Amino acid sequence: MTQPIPSYAQEAYAILYNKFANGIFHSNYLGWYISNDMVKKTLHELETSGWVKRVGRGVYTCVSAEDVFKSLVAFKVPDLLQNSGRNFVYADASAVEIWTDFSYMQRGWEHSPYYINVLRNDLSHWVDYFRKYKVNVFVNCPETSLGEFVVVKPQTSLNSVLHNNFPVEPLEEVVRFCEQHVNSFEYHLAYLRAKFNITTTAAIDPRVSEEAAKAI
Repeated sequence: MTQPIPSYAQEAYAILYNKFANGIFHSNYLGWYISNDMVKKTLHELETSGWVKRVGRGVYTCVSAEDVFKSLVAFKVPDLLQNSGRNFVYADASAVEIWTDFSYMQRGWEHSPYYINVLRNDLSHWVDYFRKYKVNVFVNCPETSLGEFVVVKPQTSLNSVLHNNFPVEPLEEVVRFCEQHVNSFEYHLAYLRAKFNITTTAAIDPRVSEEAAKAI
């Protein structure tokens, strides 16, 4: 998993990659130009952030630039959540995605939000956790952000069920969310109605219902 790095490390990577490409280089190469302490700091940053690999004692190789930049925009939040060791629940639009079996997603490299309910006592842990992995995290309300970001919603207790092995808000809460935001989630509501035979007072275009039924 590649993570963003400070400008000094980016510059070092650019020099190393242009000099050695995917060949090996020794740590003392940088020692000709910067202090030993800075060499250690730079290589540590590059290695822990996934931009270079250690192949021996004091010997490294650069990860290809193509792999680095592909990994930077790869979706990593689901794995971070799974490996967090803390309880959480997919909520709001993220819960809608799960209950509709990801049949219709508004997600891309440019904009990929995740909404999760967390215990209020765990809030500071979650904020620190995502910042550690260079993922933008907001509390309750999203802000302008590029790429993946997480909106954590602190709760006094968590109400969840498992759907396709995801901890997620119960179906009735997801239906209510879709009804409240029907202009954006009309298709999702139609999908839920067709799959789970739920009732709703929200108006759904018959053409949308027909398309949703085809996806089930």
